[in-house]
Amino acid sequence: MAKYNHIQLTINQGVVTPEKSHYKILKEKNIIYIYRNSDTKKMYVGQTKDFISRHTQHFNGTEEKFNIAKFDQVIVLYSQYFNKSALDDVETQLITYLKADCLKAKGTQNILADDDLLINLTNGNSVLNYKEREDVASKVVLPFWETVLYLKHWVNHLTIDELQKSALVKYSPIKLLTQEQADIVDEIANNSDKNYVINGDAGTGKTVLLTHLVARMSRQQPEKKIAVIVQPNWRDTGDEIFKVYGLNSNQLEIGSSTQIINTRKEFDVIIIDESHKLSRRGNKQHFSFGKVYSEEFADYQSHLEILKRMGQQIILMYDILQAIRPANIPREQMINLTKSFEQRYLKTQFRIQANDDSGCTSEDYINGIKYLLYKDTGLLEYTNFNPNFKRELFKNTGDDSYFGYFQDKPLHNLFDWIDEDININPEHINRVLGGLVEPWKQKDGQDLYKYHWVEGELKCRWNSTQENWINSEDIDASEQIGSVFAVQGIDLNKVGVLIGDDLQVNSDGNLYAERENFHNVNGVFSESEAKDKSDEFTLLVLNIYYVLLTRGIDGIRIGFWHNDNFKKYFKETLQIID
Repeated sequence: MAKYNHIQLTINQGVVTPEKSHYKILKEKNIIYIYRNSDTKKMYVGQTKDFISRHTQHFNGTEEKFNIAKFDQVIVLYSQYFNKSALDDVETQLITYLKADCLKAKGTQNILADDDLLINLTNGNSVLNYKEREDVASKVVLPFWETVLYLKHWVNHLTIDELQKSALVKYSPIKLLTQEQADIVDEIANNSDKNYVINGDAGTGKTVLLTHLVARMSRQQPEKKIAVIVQPNWRDTGDEIFKVYGLNSNQLEIGSSTQIINTRKEFDVIIIDESHKLSRRGNKQHFSFGKVYSEEFADYQSHLEILKRMGQQIILMYDILQAIRPANIPREQMINLTKSFEQRYLKTQFRIQANDDSGCTSEDYINGIKYLLYKDTGLLEYTNFNPNFKRELFKNTGDDSYFGYFQDKPLHNLFDWIDEDININPEHINRVLGGLVEPWKQKDGQDLYKYHWVEGELKCRWNSTQENWINSEDIDASEQIGSVFAVQGIDLNKVGVLIGDDLQVNSDGNLYAERENFHNVNGVFSESEAKDKSDEFTLLVLNIYYVLLTRGIDGIRIGFWHNDNFKKYFKETLQIID
């Protein structure tokens, strides 16, 4: 039996004329309504307990946006589930999905607002969890979208599943938190006098927690001044998420750590995504990073020290295994700077879908990769590591398995693998990524005729840009090799990873990074530092591969790029027998 129904009405010069049998529903019931202009496709989503009165208010001539929009249609949605919490939830979901639908229909997944199509100024009211939330999603929102909005050509995409993969939806505060995440949000929001480090592996929902935390704080205390520090490749996404959710007010400042520091403002709270990438002073810093150490900040040694002075409350999203530059604050310094912070941990894996019929899980994959890379570093004790992972996941390498590897012709085989998946799943975003083992300069990727990876007749260049590379319009974008700088913090469907000879094995059987085979001039310590910093350099290279190997939602394949030593180490460590 249907758990919802709808009424469609024509608007004639601002007037609706419902059938008599519908009047009571429109006058007395909790409903969601969607206005639409059939020519311009502009829309507006709202909720009310009395549609007749609310409609009159909208069209009485005082609401300028309605005067301009000239809506001529409206669909009214009602359901047995529609209490106040459900109305807030459905309104928020529909606004977010409609925005994502408009963006994807323009032929891009990047987050650039199309303000002309959805005229809502905010994304509805704050949504709390409630008993029927799963039923509302599966029995109301999903079928309403597919059998009403899509069939009536009000939306472009048949299923919400397609839209849920977009960054706008994936990281939005419409996502229901796990109890683990919700408890952390509650604790932080209710303890403004405490600073926090939220520790979590790649894919454990740190960014989703961040957006929920910002939404919660903004709604609880509208006067609170909040700074949100994000990475450049996520800046546009963050701007649009907070804008769509109605959080682009004067209380919210979004930018890189350098941009926030240069505001010279004071904030009630500063929330830092990917805080493992915060910079320290010196050490081949980009000029703009080092420029912040002036005036009142002249004696500071890291961006975090400055931010601690600027914010009353500091919240860090942190993964010790994702620092990838010498300029990042090293572990010892970070521990010292946060010794008074509350430490909390996220353990549930969301990105990687490695579950299979043998009982192996995403956690088995993450723990196996950690063990492979870090077993001799002493770092595992600082992470959520479980040594009892199932090695079967790394041995069952059939076509349908999450993990696999290619021993010969790695470039050809990795591209064949991801291309075959695109033939079956054209909506997937797949890429081949590589360690920094071929000459790498950011500007080189912009040269159409300069190839960096060559295997027989197959020639590929590095990623042409670091920011928003996944949505690059380059004709060869899907054939470019992605560097770590283009994909950190990004989700992909299937990922091929070229592991090169910057990782070697010493006489004790331990991994180390070979400086001569590493080709990022800003990623190595100076020759005078090299000996003293050799262990730290090894960790940076290991972290680069950890980032690359944790990007894939649906599958990972490794290719050994001129590195038989690591191939042997890989098989011995994970007990793989050919």
